[in-house]
Amino acid sequence: MRERKSIPFAPNLIESMRSLGYSFETAIADLIDNSISAEASRIDILLSPIDNPYLIILDNGHGMNRDELEEALRYGAKNPLEKRTNNDLGRFGLGMKSASLSQCRKLVVASKKNGLISCFSWDLNYIIQKKEWMLLEYGNEEINSLPQIELLKSLSNGTYVMLEDFDRISSSTYDLNTTINSYMNSTIDHLSLVFHRFLNDGVDIYVNNNKIIPRDPFLSSNRGTQPLPEQFITINNSKIRIKPYILPYINKLTSEDLQKVGGKEDLRTNQGFYIYRNKRLIYWGSWFRLTRKEELSKLARVMVDIPNDLDEVWGVDIKKSTVHLPDAIKKNLYSCIEESIFKSKAVHEYRGRKETVNKDINYIWERVELRDNCYEYKINRDLPQIQLFEESLDANQLKYFDKLITNLEKMFPSTSLYIDASKGKINEEPKNANEDEIQEMYNEICDSLDYSEKMGLNKSSVLESLLKSEPYCNYKELIDKFKIGGNNE
Repeated sequence: MRERKSIPFAPNLIESMRSLGYSFETAIADLIDNSISAEASRIDILLSPIDNPYLIILDNGHGMNRDELEEALRYGAKNPLEKRTNNDLGRFGLGMKSASLSQCRKLVVASKKNGLISCFSWDLNYIIQKKEWMLLEYGNEEINSLPQIELLKSLSNGTYVMLEDFDRISSSTYDLNTTINSYMNSTIDHLSLVFHRFLNDGVDIYVNNNKIIPRDPFLSSNRGTQPLPEQFITINNSKIRIKPYILPYINKLTSEDLQKVGGKEDLRTNQGFYIYRNKRLIYWGSWFRLTRKEELSKLARVMVDIPNDLDEVWGVDIKKSTVHLPDAIKKNLYSCIEESIFKSKAVHEYRGRKETVNKDINYIWERVELRDNCYEYKINRDLPQIQLFEESLDANQLKYFDKLITNLEKMFPSTSLYIDASKGKINEEPKNANEDEIQEMYNEICDSLDYSEKMGLNKSSVLESLLKSEPYCNYKELIDKFKIGGNNE
């Protein structure tokens, strides 16, 4: 057996790594991580309003000398399995490079330490030309020509990161400046939430000299917020801290409070766990399938603090925007959820009571009586069809699906329905199904049963639930077809 080196072809690999899935705001947040890890107290984001815009991130952290900067710009500079310091927000040794070059073709990094400024650049066009991993080092004259470099020179120590040539954004818009400014507005909202604990703890982030205001999703300074007792779970000798909060009822929230929690419309969507890695928010708005998002639980939010030495257990990705709930703590978290949701429902006491005509039928629409003798209609999220579909979705897809259902409920055409019903224009007679339609519904249920089996669910229980659900429960011949077929097994 002989060994042979197999070195990745630089132009192909570096272009491929641009497609790791960073959005503009997650890329900027990844760069801010480096500044916070460098113990910066002030971070400036500067966006230039010119034809070929550039973006600069400047911090007053401890800075890097020439060798440290060159090493920081090397791909895979750190082993993700290595033990990191408690305040380190990185993991893979790829963040600064992959995040920056996901948005632009040229990355320039200058850093000042002990009075000296060093500077290197990754230029994708140059790499393609040379067909090699060529990192460019700048001399003094080239450093002095960098835009707004005097801001770095004025600091005792610090780092200057510049992104140029936003090729992917420019290829998708007719007005690059307007689009980037729009992205930056979304980024400000993102940073105010993701780094809110740092912003409340002495770190200042400015965008074109405008200070970012922290967005606390727990409204911990609001007197109406109910903090519940915190809990601790130990995995691999590392502690996970869990702290539930119950937000005040919506009519007790100011407009500023509503902005912090994502707006009145998103209260329901944003309930759930908020996962922090070293105080940095990395994932939020999910119950990880331990329970369902309901209207009465929308005030419940649970802060979960994980240390960076549990990255592998939690499945933290390169972008630090996706996690997976470890099986080892599911039971502990479930008990925490039960208490949080119970408290949230108590805040909503008498706000909404479901009314059903027949308890043996799973209706598609639920009629909910409100406190003021009014009614609203909600889609029954406990329908087996919906539950089976949700099992096929990941956490992000589940969030979008929940948003879709919520919007459908909001747009229920109650006024049009009332007018049509008053004119006798609504056909309320049960629809008869022909043989082909019965067979089609039979096939739908069979497909659902096959899928439920793959998911490890009990087919008999699923079938029983489906046959009690609309529209299937309305057709005796369909139900008889399954009784004759022996539960399709």
